[in-house]
Amino acid sequence: MHVINDFFLLIWGERLNQQAVFDEKHKTILDQHVSTAFDNFCDGSAIVLIASPQNFANMAALEEPKTVLQTLFQQSTFSKETLQYAQSQLLGYLLFLGNLQINHAILKRLELLKKEGIISYDAVRSLGSILSLIEEKKIEVASLHVKSATTQENYYKTALNLLFTAIENLKQAVELPRLKERLHVIPERLENQRFSIGITGVMNAGKSTMLNALLGQEVLGTSVVPETANLTLIKYAKEPYAVVNFWNAKEWSKIEEGAKSLKSLESFVKESRAHFGEKFNTLITPKGESESIDVKDLALYTSAKHSDKKCNLVKSVELYTDLKFVQDGVQIVDTPGLDDPVIQREEITLEYLSECDLMIHLMNAAQAATQKDVDFIIDALLYRNVARLLIVITRIDAIKEKELAEVIAYTKRSIEARLKEQNKEAKLDEVIAKIVFIPIAGKLALMHKLGQGEEALALGYDMERTGLPLVEAYLEDVLFGSNSQKANLIISANRKEIESIMSESMASFEQELHYLNISHEEIEHAYAKHQEEKKVMASFLEQIKISVAQNKDEMQQYFGTLQKFASNRLDTLQNVVKRRITDDVSYEFSKNKKAPKEERIGSIIETAIKDGMVDLIRDYRYEFQKKMQSALDYMDAKYGEFKSDAKSSGFDARAFCEEHLGSLLIFKNSTVIIAGVNDAIKKYGKNDLNALSSLLDTLFSTEFSGIKEMLTDKLQRVNQELLSSFVSLCEAPARSIEERFSAEEELIERAMRQMKDATLNREARIAEIKEKERVMSIVLNDLSATKEPK
Repeated sequence: MHVINDFFLLIWGERLNQQAVFDEKHKTILDQHVSTAFDNFCDGSAIVLIASPQNFANMAALEEPKTVLQTLFQQSTFSKETLQYAQSQLLGYLLFLGNLQINHAILKRLELLKKEGIISYDAVRSLGSILSLIEEKKIEVASLHVKSATTQENYYKTALNLLFTAIENLKQAVELPRLKERLHVIPERLENQRFSIGITGVMNAGKSTMLNALLGQEVLGTSVVPETANLTLIKYAKEPYAVVNFWNAKEWSKIEEGAKSLKSLESFVKESRAHFGEKFNTLITPKGESESIDVKDLALYTSAKHSDKKCNLVKSVELYTDLKFVQDGVQIVDTPGLDDPVIQREEITLEYLSECDLMIHLMNAAQAATQKDVDFIIDALLYRNVARLLIVITRIDAIKEKELAEVIAYTKRSIEARLKEQNKEAKLDEVIAKIVFIPIAGKLALMHKLGQGEEALALGYDMERTGLPLVEAYLEDVLFGSNSQKANLIISANRKEIESIMSESMASFEQELHYLNISHEEIEHAYAKHQEEKKVMASFLEQIKISVAQNKDEMQQYFGTLQKFASNRLDTLQNVVKRRITDDVSYEFSKNKKAPKEERIGSIIETAIKDGMVDLIRDYRYEFQKKMQSALDYMDAKYGEFKSDAKSSGFDARAFCEEHLGSLLIFKNSTVIIAGVNDAIKKYGKNDLNALSSLLDTLFSTEFSGIKEMLTDKLQRVNQELLSSFVSLCEAPARSIEERFSAEEELIERAMRQMKDATLNREARIAEIKEKERVMSIVLNDLSATKEPK
């Protein structure tokens, strides 16, 4: 701070009483004045700096110095102390900025004050010598301190670090407000990214034990009695807590409807009604209740063995924990057992799992693969868009190594046999290729994590042999490795946004450099030409906006057509399923004199409905894609400017539909209808096919009515998202053109102001632009390290 001390010795002939330190509480206000009222800031700075013992009395009689002290430094009184404080803070701020353009502008004001006789030549020379001591401050570029992302394990986290560093470096280099805003939202978007892991398995498969081992703490209870009787979402929060969500009245009514056909569900409903009595309606309400609770009370709401039975009425639980495993945006979906009697829980579970980045299915090594396990594995990989499935074989410490190999082989044989039953044997290689098997001893791994590994070591299991490190390495690779599709998309999209911001910034700088080097007449000519082009473009943009509005209206109407199409397809599917069942019943009774096996009927119903829904949704996507592409082609043909912008973005209609319709899956448990159909076959199948057909009509009408309701609800949500994205896509070229013209106009107007500004130091501004371009070139080079390794 020698500059400040030199100032007071030179101007006041004394040292400053207090230490000359810039108080950054002034920075926000001063920054605002520099960016929004540059001339006023420089005028006020000149007034503050010229104050001295020689003119102090005269300045005290004027209002302007007092106003400057109040405006820039919140000093309400005019005294030697407040004036010296303002001078020290102003000089501290100028040192902090190190901006020669500002210093030169203040010096220009001092020259004008000398010409008007307000200050002397010696005063200007003294103040000029002080300002000349302030060195130009280079924009500091943060050191990366990270290696290029070249390994599977560190790709995402390393690339993320590089992006955050790039953003930090660009904060001082980017100038345009709209580009600053775009840059500002990227960190928040990156921090809000979520990677979801779905945990599934039959009851007693060891889900809670493995999760506790992964988390490194006994967060979830473990027991041979099902402990986690609800869907549990595990998320990160600094302060642990939990949220319990109860069924709403409509959801509970569906559970009671299902209880009419299923004995297991019937006893569950009776138990719940009897246990809660009059209190039942305070927990099950039309809206659906939610309750925040302490984590230590979690078992009261999730444990099936707890006497309070609240878990019966709980739909899902959100558990927030500060444990390390979920810190990096990881969210875990811990599901109730697949053999849960409450079939609505399975539908909710499948809804959540459809959006998981990775599914982990647990199987007890001592129990081999159950039919439920095999059906779930096939269903997940064929119908639920699950790209990666990890099968964890638990409790391997209870069996021999040879038996473990047989468990894996048996699981593969069971999958093959089930696919043959469903006439999908050709899918075997595709299904098996998506599965990875890892055996673990979860309880022994948890002992090691809790610092109680002596017993595990006595059994011959160090941490490595428990298998948990393999699971952790697999998760790290699938979620954050360079082969992770989601990780690549996140990094790639945000890298491109940063590169786009820099590209626009540098283009703006180049234009400004051009205007700084041409005459006043040339600038005025450029402005006049721009205004003419703007009028022509305004008319063109208005036509595009009208066409976009028309396309939006047409698309909204088309959604009605698509929903009718979906409804008709469901009616057709209903008839197909019914015909397959009646044909099979007729064939079995005529040839084998007996009813078809119940398992076969179940397989016919489930396979037909799932295949039918997959076909329906695929065709829905195709029809929407055709309509959207037709609308875009029309605008391409009508507006050449639109076409060039659209093509340059590399638009892919198919990828667009996959992105926005990928979640369009319907999950409907068929247990109730399968039970009803088998009961109908026992009653009428042998003697009265007409009565059987009539009863099947009633059963399927109820079942497909529920499917239609689910589909309609989901389509309404998806269609709104599609419409919003479609309109945004159509408007993008027009927005791009408007932004370009607005940016060009702003630059020309700025150049015209600069031309008239006698205080502008062109060389200083050119040097400042070159410095910011230097920073951007460094950042651009660093961003290349975020590209996924080959």
